[in-house]
Amino acid sequence: MDRLLTSPQFGERWARHWLDLVRYAETLGHEFDYPLHNAWRYRDYIIRAFNADVPYDQFVVEHIAGDLLQNPRHHPAEHFNESIIGTGFFWLGQRDHSPVDIRLHQAELIDNQIDVMCKTFLGLTVSCARCHDHKFDAISSKDFYSLYGVLESSRYAQ
Repeated sequence: MDRLLTSPQFGERWARHWLDLVRYAETLGHEFDYPLHNAWRYRDYIIRAFNADVPYDQFVVEHIAGDLLQNPRHHPAEHFNESIIGTGFFWLGQRDHSPVDIRLHQAELIDNQIDVMCKTFLGLTVSCARCHDHKFDAISSKDFYSLYGVLESSRYAQ
């Protein structure tokens, strides 16, 4: 068991499952299927995190706010900020090359980001809160649009 847990392939195997959850791809997946440059950095970050046995609570924080950490985790050999790479999962997923309705496209992207984040980290489907409240749902429309505001005010950076 110890041999398997210390093998570099351990992280590769379990990263595959995680990458499915966050809809990892190395292309935009629409129209001309443009490459998503540097997507591999997120993939490798996940493999390293599994192999380093990063605690789950830290793993979650790095995904949600890795760019805001006071004391980020650093790559063991190259010493760059590892934590910030976790936020890259927000930018994975399908994108249109030139959407007809830019505002609608942005709303759908943010809805997808919220949907993936909540399914992955909370085990909840929350997209219905985009339109209405349910009496017993864990998230209201107000909560949904609070998350929406955070993601809408974020910017993509390499």
